[in-house]
Amino acid sequence: MWIRDFITKDTPFENEKKTVIVVLRILYIISFIAFCIDTIVAGPGAIMMYPLKIFALFSANVVLFFTTYRLRTRISNLLFMFYTFVWTIFMIPVYGWSAGMQNYYIIILMLCFFASYSKAYRKFINAGLVLLFRIVTIGVFGGIKSLVVTEVVQDKLIQITNISAVFLEIIFISYMFSRKDTEAENKLMKYNDKLLREANTDKLTGLFNRRRADEYLKAVENSNDGEAISIAIGDIDFFKKVNDTYGHDAGDEVLKYIGSVMKEICREGTFLARWGGEEFLIVFPDCNGDNAYIAIERLREEIENSVITVGDERISVTMTFGLAEYSFNRNSESTVKEADEKLYLGKQSGRNRVVY
Repeated sequence: MWIRDFITKDTPFENEKKTVIVVLRILYIISFIAFCIDTIVAGPGAIMMYPLKIFALFSANVVLFFTTYRLRTRISNLLFMFYTFVWTIFMIPVYGWSAGMQNYYIIILMLCFFASYSKAYRKFINAGLVLLFRIVTIGVFGGIKSLVVTEVVQDKLIQITNISAVFLEIIFISYMFSRKDTEAENKLMKYNDKLLREANTDKLTGLFNRRRADEYLKAVENSNDGEAISIAIGDIDFFKKVNDTYGHDAGDEVLKYIGSVMKEICREGTFLARWGGEEFLIVFPDCNGDNAYIAIERLREEIENSVITVGDERISVTMTFGLAEYSFNRNSESTVKEADEKLYLGKQSGRNRVVY
């Protein structure tokens, strides 16, 4: 929409942040609307009593809004803060202390930190000056009654208008100046998660890689409190023949298929990793050898009965598995070694079987 494009139009100067200018424009608009509502709610008595003051503040708001398209960010920021000070001091006597005009000092305070490019100590000095002005304002105007004759309902509506405007401005300032940091932090977290996944995942099969498997086995060893854990190593039979006959691309498809079948067949919580080449590691937490054997046998049969289609080729493969049960009186390395030895026995005794 053209209104949005108009408000978010960039500053004509180089090396200046667009965010600050856009925030100031929105603040002018919110202040203008609040001022209009205050004047309408107060009734014609306010305009008749202070026509020049009200007209001057309305005009200043409009003029300063348009100067944001011409002036540098720092000057525009200072002008807004000065305008807010003047508006507050001028209008507290008109609408009374209960109207809450003094709450706009909070906006000035926020701009001192979010919209200022000063050094940190200067920001704190400016914040101290705002506090000083706030204290002086309390001393001069604290508890003052409205000079415009209004009813209780009108006083409450004016108070609601001003506090709502202040809340909207606080929300908008907080959102605009924290949005990019939040987005950047979210992107960084997602990127870190992606790097972590890539560092721990085998790109071809989507299973964990050898590095992550070593970490997992070490964690199992350190945290095991005696529960049954079974470890299996599986190897695709005659995989070199698949590569030599159908090509390495077909071999990659076979590896990916094996990985997908493992994810589908093995129960949730089972640790699956590509151990290296055509070898795969399977860790069954909280599962004894007998139950693990049943799961591995089911997996072996599924692979044996599958046909992998690669282009016009239909490829069938089998796998041999070695299975060992982890014991708390020995380390995970020896259990993996035992599973590997049983895998070798399975290869020697005809392949396509589970040795336990």
